[in-house]
Amino acid sequence: MSRQAEDLLNRNLKDISSLIEDKKYKKALEKLDKAENLAGKAKRQDLLCRVLLQKGEVLFSMHKPDEGQNLYDKALDIFRASDLNEDEDSVLQSTLSNTFRELARHFKMAESVENAENCYMNEIKVYEILLEKNPEDDEPKMEIARAFAAIGDLYVYFEPEDMDPETKRQYYEKILDVREKAFELLDDSETYIYALAHALGKLVDFYIIQQDYESAIQLQERVVEVMEELIDLLANWKDLKAKSNAYDKLGSLYAEVGKEELAEEQYSEALEYYVMIFDDEIWPLSVKMRLAAEVMERGKTLLLSKKYDSAKESMDLAFDFLGGVDKEELKDSVKEAIDLAYVLLGERDEEGSEDSGYLAEMAGISTEYAKTLSDLNRNEDAEKFTAKSEKIFRQLAEEGNKDS
Repeated sequence: MSRQAEDLLNRNLKDISSLIEDKKYKKALEKLDKAENLAGKAKRQDLLCRVLLQKGEVLFSMHKPDEGQNLYDKALDIFRASDLNEDEDSVLQSTLSNTFRELARHFKMAESVENAENCYMNEIKVYEILLEKNPEDDEPKMEIARAFAAIGDLYVYFEPEDMDPETKRQYYEKILDVREKAFELLDDSETYIYALAHALGKLVDFYIIQQDYESAIQLQERVVEVMEELIDLLANWKDLKAKSNAYDKLGSLYAEVGKEELAEEQYSEALEYYVMIFDDEIWPLSVKMRLAAEVMERGKTLLLSKKYDSAKESMDLAFDFLGGVDKEELKDSVKEAIDLAYVLLGERDEEGSEDSGYLAEMAGISTEYAKTLSDLNRNEDAEKFTAKSEKIFRQLAEEGNKDS
């Protein structure tokens, strides 16, 4: 093909793009038929593929996906069977992959999710052909993983607001499927690890709402496995906290089905990641202080759930860390949390305090906590906290009499 003829064909292809944008599909197909004949006669496989891809786009836009896919397959077959030099082969590969990617973006903007997914799947086929030609090349694997991730993002972005439970389950499973495929290709990528964990988490939450705790447990166990793929030595503190949250959630699910020992194991495992943060000098004190306060709140939540031993384990961890911190650096909110936690665990004496408001609060907490212990059949501990509250009330009464 002469340079002049090639320039003419390229201009025609640009004109055809404008016709497609204006939805003048019939006129576009007429021009594409002529362009296909010209590219075929010139034996320019890259240009022929461009024509076939544009014709496919037109047919997809005309709601003729089967006919459009036939043209995409024809272009892929040309690439698969091509026997070109390295530069020519690279040009053909770029023509296919870039066009499919741009078509996917085009259909995404048009909110045509299925057509966009189809284009990403065809882009994947391009890289699968490259893998067939060179199995040792890692670049195609990375591109395939990226395309699967793009499909997942597509469905997350266009998630319908109203879905019946069965449709929602299938929708989330669709997202999980493509996340799994990306993860399988690059299981050491933090991006794909979190994306897979998030997709699993959506299904976990779905089954929790349905009160299908056994299904939720199976998936949350998978979340924990996936999060373990994050390398501890390279993880930042947010990674470690995310791992802790995964174990905590699994523990709460075990508790829902009465597997208390397993629940406690998960709660303990969750704390190990906080230990890693507290023990590592690389993380700033401000981060550790914030996390220590979270550990205390976690302990109080466990107390409300009547998980006394796990609550104590959580609070003890926070105490161990905060005990070594310069008291001048403790914020007021943290000091209050420490006082509250100590009283709840019976590890601080209220004697010596002259703050009547503080004492009244501690007395009330002790009374309520005694009720919780009684419900747990921890009668000896319940009596101790009842006695503590009564002692404080007597002290307050005596001080009131002195003032009067």
